Amino acid sequence: MRRKFLLARSACLFAPLFAVILSCSSVFAQSEWQEKVANLINDNRFSDATAELVSLRNLTPEEQIQKDWYIELMRRIRIEFRYNEAQIKEQLAKAGFDTSDEKMREWESKRYLEMRPIDGERRYFKNAVSNLPRLDPELRPNRVVTEYDKQATAARLNNCAEMIAQSDGKGSLTHKRRNTFECVATIPANTIPEGETVKYWAPFPRQSCARQQDVKFVSCNADRYEISPETDLQRTVYMEKTAVKDQPVIFKLVFETTSYAQYFAQDYLVANVKPYDKNSETYKVYTAEYLPHMIKTDAMKKWAEEIVGNETNPVKKVSLLFDAIDERYPWASSNEYGTMPCIPEYVIREGHGDCGMLTLLLVSACRCVGVPAKWQSGWTMKDSGVCGMHDWGEVYYEGIGWVPIDMSYGKMKSDDPLIRDIYKSALDQYRLVINDSIGRPLFIPKTFFRSEPVDLQAGEIETKDGNLYFNKWDFEISVKVD
Repeated sequence: MRRKFLLARSACLFAPLFAVILSCSSVFAQSEWQEKVANLINDNRFSDATAELVSLRNLTPEEQIQKDWYIELMRRIRIEFRYNEAQIKEQLAKAGFDTSDEKMREWESKRYLEMRPIDGERRYFKNAVSNLPRLDPELRPNRVVTEYDKQATAARLNNCAEMIAQSDGKGSLTHKRRNTFECVATIPANTIPEGETVKYWAPFPRQSCARQQDVKFVSCNADRYEISPETDLQRTVYMEKTAVKDQPVIFKLVFETTSYAQYFAQDYLVANVKPYDKNSETYKVYTAEYLPHMIKTDAMKKWAEEIVGNETNPVKKVSLLFDAIDERYPWASSNEYGTMPCIPEYVIREGHGDCGMLTLLLVSACRCVGVPAKWQSGWTMKDSGVCGMHDWGEVYYEGIGWVPIDMSYGKMKSDDPLIRDIYKSALDQYRLVINDSIGRPLFIPKTFFRSEPVDLQAGEIETKDGNLYFNKWDFEISVKVD
C-alpha cells in the first residue's frame, strides 16, 4: 500500500542539506528569499528560482553559499532527469513497453515511471525505464531473470545456509577472508589544466566492528597523502596529484582487510535482549534525530508505531519494521542523494528506494520506537573480484551489542525460516565497511560542495576551481582474496 507522507516541519525544504554538503557542522537559518527559492525548486519552477537568485544583491558569505548551492542543486537535478518525453518513449519502445500517452500518464501518476515537470516540460529520471518493471506490479512477474542472476541468487542462498550451519547463533565469526583491494579514480586527459593540483578524498576502511579487522594501508601513487584517523566515521585517504597535459589523472590506492560473516539467531536475540539503559551514551546518540535523513517527526513516529503496535521486545519491533518495509517498498535505483531533502520521506512518498534509502527509512523508524540503530555502508564483493556499492545498517540490543542488518536484501526467497529472515540479524563475509554514519566532515575539509553529501563510497575530487562531479570522472574498485 502506498501512503502520502508529509513531514510535520520544514525538513522538506533544501536548507538543512547545506551542513552535510559543505562537510561542516553549521546549519543556516532560512530567510524569506531562501524559503521562496526552495519552494520554487520543490515546485519544479527552475527558471523562476534562477531569476530570483540572479536578482539577489548584498548577500552575506553564508547566504552566498546557499545561493550557489541552489544553482548547483538545479544543475544536478537536471543531470538526474536528463531525458525528454520523446527520448523516454524511444527507450520504452526498445524495451517492449507500451508508449501510449494514456499508459505513460498512468505510470507517472502511480510513480512507476519517475518524472519531474521541470518548467512545464516532462523530464524523466535517467533509470526510469529500467526501474519500471521493478515498480509496476503488473510488469514485475514478467521481468527477465538472466542466468547470471539465477546463479548469483543460488550462491547467496547457499552462503546463507553455510553461515547458519557454521555459526553458534550468538554472533560468532565465520568465513574468514583476507582481502586486498585496489581503488582507481580516473579523470580523463585535459579535464584539468596542466600543472594544477588535483585533490582526492579516497574511501578507506573502518575498523569499527568484529566483521572487519586487520585494516592495512598498502600503497598509493599520490604526490602527497594523509590517512584520516580511525575515529572518523567516514574514513578517507586524502591524496594530491599534479595534472599533466594529454595524460589522464589516475589515483590508485591499495589496502587490505580481513572480513568475516556474522550471524545472530532471532530466537537467541529475543530471549537475551535486556531493557535499555536510556541514560547511556549509546542509547541517547543512536535514538536521536540526525537531520535531514534520520528523522523523528510526528508523522514518522506515527508510521513506525502503527507497524510495531503493542510489541515491547526490541528484536520483535525491528522484525516487524523490516517485514513492513520489505513488503511495501521494492528496491529500485534512485536519484543521487545530494538532490534529496529527506530520504525517508522520499521512500514513503515514491513507494520505492535503493539500499541506502531503505536503510535510512529503517534507521529512522527504529529510532522512533526507541531502538538504537545506525547506518553502515561501503562495498560488497564477489569471489570474481567484482565489487559494488552497497549500504546496510546495525541495530543495538542491550546485553548483546551491535547486530548487523541488511534492509535492502530483505527476506530471502526460501522455505527455511532461518534463511528467509537471516538478514534481519546477520551479514555475509563479502563486505567492505567504509562508513559508520552519513554526512560527516571530511578529514582535511573540502572547499567546495561535495558530490555525495550523504554517503562516501567513490570519494570526492576537487581542484582550485571547484568540485568535480561524478559525471566528470570514473571510479572502480576490485578485490583479490589471499
